[in-house]
Amino acid sequence: MILYNTTFVMGEPSERAFLEFMKEVYLPTLAQDDLVEEGSLRLHRILPQGEDVDGISYALHFYTPTEYHLQDVLSNTGLRLAEALVARFGEAVVGFSTIMKEV
Repeated sequence: MILYNTTFVMGEPSERAFLEFMKEVYLPTLAQDDLVEEGSLRLHRILPQGEDVDGISYALHFYTPTEYHLQDVLSNTGLRLAEALVARFGEAVVGFSTIMKEV
């Protein structure tokens, strides 16, 4: 089983629109992909560590059965969603991803 995590970082002015976009577009589209393990899709707000934290962060994660399945998700559904995210927010929301395998 492969866990895929994307951390999104944004300024406070983008947070409300980002959450609406995630709930109305991103999450429902990703949930419809048969290669994403049913019920594994989660979005969490990352709590700031300290007072000097600039920006707001959210972590999105889901499971796929194998790395091959993940690459399929990323090459199809993920690519379309990334393009939609950039079209909507430009550089106001940035993300970085991590691929993990249970030990």
